[in-house]
Amino acid sequence: MALRGQRTIVVWDRTGKVFTALRRAAIGVPLWRVTERPTGSDLEQVDLAIATLYPTTDWRTIAGLCRQVPTVIISATGDRRDALRALSVGAFGYLDRGLSARAMRRAIRGALRGEPAYSRAVLGERIRAEISTSASRATRVLALTPRQREVVALVATGASDKEIALALGIATATAQKHVTRALKRLDVPNRAAAVAATLV
Repeated sequence: MALRGQRTIVVWDRTGKVFTALRRAAIGVPLWRVTERPTGSDLEQVDLAIATLYPTTDWRTIAGLCRQVPTVIISATGDRRDALRALSVGAFGYLDRGLSARAMRRAIRGALRGEPAYSRAVLGERIRAEISTSASRATRVLALTPRQREVVALVATGASDKEIALALGIATATAQKHVTRALKRLDVPNRAAAVAATLV
């Protein structure tokens, strides 16, 4: 374990291959290897956890680790979808085991300074996915008539058909028709889905 004030990294690696690669990278910080998921007592004095991702690794376990300490995942699988999943569980970084020693050292040292350790390609994919989702929602909103947008906005407040009718000065049956047509135009099954589909 580290001396007080000294940075330490715990490396969760069953096989030891990633641990060996990290030692070769000469990060300049003590590395401590564990073969099982680090527990609370293991994490008390570490600044960063590194978890090795194998095909059989449980993502819930990794998510739990990410909630306890900044965690960089080093993949032994090389599957790009894992990088996006790492982002979604709150990992502080995602690196491929095949990185050069220099690139690995730079990424891990950056993570110790508080810089997320993700490649540009991974971040680019995430940004493109977010833009696509936002564009899709905006397109759905534009597909609605102005009256349907008003109706969906009232639905978002939890208004009933009767309350929508009262707010818009129309008959309850007309309000029901507007809601039904908005659901159909958005291609969603219910009011909650309509609200979710139009949140921009």
